[in-house]
Amino acid sequence: MKKFYFIVLLMVLVGVHLYFFLSREQSPVPDITLPEPETATTTEIISYPPLAEMIGSLLMIGHWADSPEASTTAMIEQYHLGGVIIMSAPEDPREIKSWTAAWQDVSSSTLLIAIDQEGGPVSRLRGAEFDTTGQRELATATEAFALGKKRGAELAALGINLNFAPVLDTASSSSSFMYDRVFPDRDTSAEMAEAMVAGMHESGVVGVVKHFPGHPNTSEDSHTTLPTVNSTKSELSNYAAPFFTLLRTTPPQALMTAHLLFPNVDSLPVTLSPYFLTKVLREELEYEGVIITDDMSMDAIDTLYSVPTASVMSVNAGADIILLAAEPSEVKNVVTALVTAAEADPALRQRIEDSFTRVEALCSQLSREQ
Repeated sequence: MKKFYFIVLLMVLVGVHLYFFLSREQSPVPDITLPEPETATTTEIISYPPLAEMIGSLLMIGHWADSPEASTTAMIEQYHLGGVIIMSAPEDPREIKSWTAAWQDVSSSTLLIAIDQEGGPVSRLRGAEFDTTGQRELATATEAFALGKKRGAELAALGINLNFAPVLDTASSSSSFMYDRVFPDRDTSAEMAEAMVAGMHESGVVGVVKHFPGHPNTSEDSHTTLPTVNSTKSELSNYAAPFFTLLRTTPPQALMTAHLLFPNVDSLPVTLSPYFLTKVLREELEYEGVIITDDMSMDAIDTLYSVPTASVMSVNAGADIILLAAEPSEVKNVVTALVTAAEADPALRQRIEDSFTRVEALCSQLSREQ
């Protein structure tokens, strides 16, 4: 009897095995197409939005306390804008939190919401709840880190994720319009900037180092004129030593350009110059972060070119984000100009796609850290 059961069991096992073997043999084989070796890539494939939307994501507009929050919200939604800079605060700064929430709600990706909270004379937020210690008051990198962390926390609580600080220009003369805004010692300013950026980052805020390659030690203010620097190419690394040191050691996630003219280097202002933005920053210093222009409505630029023309020139030169702080009404004209230029120039279209990739990477990182 035992032998009989054993034979039956053996036949069942053989049958089950045969069933699964035949089923597997008859299953369809997936149609797998391998890429050609020369086109294979390990980089992520990026899906680009329509050109006008992609360009909108590279624009940052200004918002004032006396402007309706809804008007800025509508522009973000209509033009798919990538950023807003808060130019002035309401009487109750806590109101800013409702602005930023409304703006983020209509943005398809994390919106860059910025402010100029340098401390000292350039402090958009004032009052007992905000530390307005200026950079010139700091003596050590430890102090810079602590202030950066504290300031970052103050901004993050309002929904602000980008601060246009620290200032890495150098000014030793009290007659310079930058004097009260910079670190006290040029030789340690790169270290101080690195510490302040690290402190803000710990609080979830991106510090934007400015204004590359540094304003001269004069009273000429790019808000009203185009300052001229007579340094040559061979002297540039010494002139801009704090920036060169920082970018070669601990490059920040973003930096802002200066509206300056170096006539012995290039005939175009730095913000519009392929030499400064591509040759020096991207190639020589191998900077991979986001390049943001200073406001394109400042007299240093808009007395030479219209805002749309200058914006096309700046993107062509290597800028990633165009700042339209004083003239948000220029958005439509800038988008139209860039779309028209990019449709006629494949190289410019590629530049726009490169910038979109960098900005999206920064936004994605902020989204993960929130």
